[in-house]
Amino acid sequence: MTGEVPVALVSGGTGQVGSVVVRFFAERGARLLVPYRTSAHWEQLQESLGSLAGLVDGLAVDLADPEGGERAVAAALERFGRLDWVLCLAGGFRPGRLAETGQEVWQELLALNLWPTVSVLRAALPHLLAQGSGRIVTVGARAALDPGPGAVAYAAVKQAVVTLTLAIARECRGTGVTANCIAPATIDTPANRAAMPTADFTKWVKPEQVAALLWYLCSQEGAALNGAVIPLAGGQ
Repeated sequence: MTGEVPVALVSGGTGQVGSVVVRFFAERGARLLVPYRTSAHWEQLQESLGSLAGLVDGLAVDLADPEGGERAVAAALERFGRLDWVLCLAGGFRPGRLAETGQEVWQELLALNLWPTVSVLRAALPHLLAQGSGRIVTVGARAALDPGPGAVAYAAVKQAVVTLTLAIARECRGTGVTANCIAPATIDTPANRAAMPTADFTKWVKPEQVAALLWYLCSQEGAALNGAVIPLAGGQ
C-alpha cells in the first residue's frame, strides 16, 4: 500500500464514537466509506467534518441485511477503487438480567452488534484475501471478557463478536490480512453521561483513545498483531 491513499469502510461511523474515529482517520489522509441508516445522522457527520467532508462518502444501507455488507463493500470499491481497512464499530447496548431479558432484546442486540459485523466481513474478506493485504478491526466490550450482572444479552452477543474475530484471524494467518478486536469499558460519550450522570467521567475511555488504537492497528506498525483482543479499561 506504499504511496497509496488508504481506504477504510467504517460501520457505525455516524455514531458518537464512530464520528470521532472517522474524523481521526480523515485528518490523517484516509478516504472513508460510511454506511448509515439514518439520513439525519449522516448529515450531522458531514457538517461536523467541515473541510474534511470531501474525504468521506456515505451509503444509505442496513448492514443487518445480509446484502447490506455486499452493497457497502461494492460501493467502497466503486468509489475509491480499493479497500484496505474494515472497521466494524456498529453496535448498541441494552441492559437486563437473564430472567428479565426477552427474546426481542436478544434479537435487537444481534441486529445491532453481530449481524452488521458478519455482513460486512463476509463481503470484505474475500477481497482483502485476494489482494493479499488488509486490516479488520471489530469492537467487542469489556463486558464480553468480564461479564457482570445486569447486561447478560449484551455480554453474550459481544462475546460472539470477539469469537468471530478470533476465528477470522485464524483464517487469515500468513495472508497479509489481520483481524483484531478491541474491548473497551464505558466510553465517554454524551449518551453515557446522560445515562450515568453521577459517574466519574474521568475514568472512562475517551473516543479519541479508541480512534488512536484503531489507527495503530491499521498501520504498518500494527501489522504483527493478528488475533488480538485488546482491552481498553481507562481508569475503570
